[in-house]
Amino acid sequence: MLLLLTLQLFSSCQENSSAPPLSSAPLLLEEVEAPLLSLKEQNALDEFERWLDAEFHAVGPPGLSLAIVKGDQSVFRKTMGVLDVETQDTVNAQSVFRLASVSKGFAPVLTGILVQEGCLNWDDLISGYLPDFALKEKAATQSLTIRHVLSHTTGLPRHTYSNLLNMSVPYEEIVPMLKNVDIAHPVGTWYNYQNVAYSLIGDVIKQATGLSYGEALAEKVFEKLGMQQASTTYGAIAGCSNIAMPHGPDQEGHHRIDFKDKFYSVVPAAGVNASLEDMERWLSLLMGHQNDIIDSTYLQTLFQPHAEVAPREGVMRSWRPMDVSAYGLGWRLVEKEGKHYVFHGGFVNGYRSEIGFCQESGMGMVLLTNGSSPFMKDALPYLFELLEHQGA
Repeated sequence: MLLLLTLQLFSSCQENSSAPPLSSAPLLLEEVEAPLLSLKEQNALDEFERWLDAEFHAVGPPGLSLAIVKGDQSVFRKTMGVLDVETQDTVNAQSVFRLASVSKGFAPVLTGILVQEGCLNWDDLISGYLPDFALKEKAATQSLTIRHVLSHTTGLPRHTYSNLLNMSVPYEEIVPMLKNVDIAHPVGTWYNYQNVAYSLIGDVIKQATGLSYGEALAEKVFEKLGMQQASTTYGAIAGCSNIAMPHGPDQEGHHRIDFKDKFYSVVPAAGVNASLEDMERWLSLLMGHQNDIIDSTYLQTLFQPHAEVAPREGVMRSWRPMDVSAYGLGWRLVEKEGKHYVFHGGFVNGYRSEIGFCQESGMGMVLLTNGSSPFMKDALPYLFELLEHQGA
């Protein structure tokens, strides 16, 4: 009977995955002028733009693409610099960047859509979908759930086998090695950031829907949102004519570096490519304005603290002081002065990206670059500091 129920669930998910999108028309996210903003907000954005210009011209990456969204509308958009220091082609809102670990935020949203459809549950066991999967301790294998994977509470040591991803060892060859790794903490009790283990969600989704993770993400998110430049493969971005090429720092600024396929084998962790226009639409969904795609009830599950994160951790330092420092499902969380902030950053192969929003104000920002600079870690918290305290 258990086998029969499993087959019925798989069949149901297969049928749902092949259903036509609710709407194939691209979401229209218009840029608007100041009337949508209060005087205090407009003053804050003006000050932020002055700071951004100064930082970019002092220590900036070769190219930068940034947008601020309020509700379901873009209230500020700025592209600066070049796609490639060798060609000097300029960045625009359609230019495609690697998102690196900002990709992680897509996995829980896609999972939430499947939970909404009845295909998955947050507390489903990984072993229920991947019977050959094993950790070193049987108890850990038998208790690991989707929620643990998406909150980095797998019990594995921090960044388990990320070094092998850097050596271009395929993900499929790394997963069986997890059974050789000593468990650092009981499953569900401790935050240890992962790339390999996080990507188990892609395998689960494939088993549940019959679609690869990239296919499911394209069908259920990219197409419905009108994210026309978004993709999940090295080939897709490499073949793009409007691509921001990766750069590394040197004494004179930045130089072009080779475009590599590292980390594309872990798409849920670091494999999404997108443009600024795509990410404006994505921000609108995250802030609860696309209920036809995912209901806000399911989104809120992502933004609840699932694991405490030490405030001293590097990615959290620019937000200090804070009252809460945590990880949700695929998202970092900060609470300070009564406001709740959801964000994530990413860095891989010469690309750096940041995204975040305030739940109370309904304002968010996305920043995409093809190089790394010190100011980028401060951009999100500085924007929200200005929005909170800049005088009218």
